[in-house]
Amino acid sequence: MTKYLLAVSGGVDSMVLLDMVATNAEGFRDRHFAGAGWMGDFVVAHYDHGIRGEESHADADFVRDKCRQYGVKLILGRGELSPHTGEEVARQARYGFLCQAAREESENGGEEAYIVTAHHQDDLLETIVMNLIRGTGWRGLAPMNQPRVLRPLLDIAKTELVSYAIEHSLTWREDQTNDSPRYLRNRLRALLASWSPADRAELVRLYERQKYLRRQIEQELEYYCARHVTRDKPGRLVLRRYDLIMLPADVAIEILRRLTKGWLTRPQLGQLLLFIKVGKPSKQLSWKRLNVRLDVRRVYFYPEM
Repeated sequence: MTKYLLAVSGGVDSMVLLDMVATNAEGFRDRHFAGAGWMGDFVVAHYDHGIRGEESHADADFVRDKCRQYGVKLILGRGELSPHTGEEVARQARYGFLCQAAREESENGGEEAYIVTAHHQDDLLETIVMNLIRGTGWRGLAPMNQPRVLRPLLDIAKTELVSYAIEHSLTWREDQTNDSPRYLRNRLRALLASWSPADRAELVRLYERQKYLRRQIEQELEYYCARHVTRDKPGRLVLRRYDLIMLPADVAIEILRRLTKGWLTRPQLGQLLLFIKVGKPSKQLSWKRLNVRLDVRRVYFYPEM
């Protein structure tokens, strides 16, 4: 059995997602959650981050009332984040809550649990442009690919979601911070609103190509690790130093990223690769969540130590 956690903020996007799933609008639930039934296979998760004080608490009350109307279970998380909290910190807090809620649902019911978000096509394009501005690597052109996170609205534009909400007489909460020029994403949103349909379509095509390439790269990484990475009795991941050293640096760094579960930054991965190449036997390199040790021929990874 599979459990789905619908991440509902109370905004128009997530309220449309909730309604589409609950009512199976035009077969939406059948297409994206084959075999799942309302209400037993779905749970709503809402994170009250507290950034907007009473407004944040009112969002939580609104979502609670809507869950009663739809007859679905609600998991509510609360934070006490400062009004000056940055966008990335708030996002991490929200996903931390969602991931913990998914784990608990899985453990309690013995079921697989997936997080379902209301990210739509405009969110996707904004993220790609933001990553380009920041000097992204290839992953930044194919974002929103986290494991066990589903985004069934990615091919739907924001205007279509708003039209659906109006047509179906839905109500929602407006987050005033979405209009603040303080956040880069909001400034990009205003820029993308001026783009022509052709410009948007070209960026979508770029995303689709890059998504295909990302799948190919990840399949190759999985194949390589299955052939060359082992696990010893203490549970450490083990790799021959020679196998890694003989690879092109960019490929070796991608393998190290996979073995270290994405915990390290690109500069840290470069430092780790250099350590594996020239480090002396018995030497160790450590970060908060990872230790790496060497012997003459092998490198050992001790995650979460």
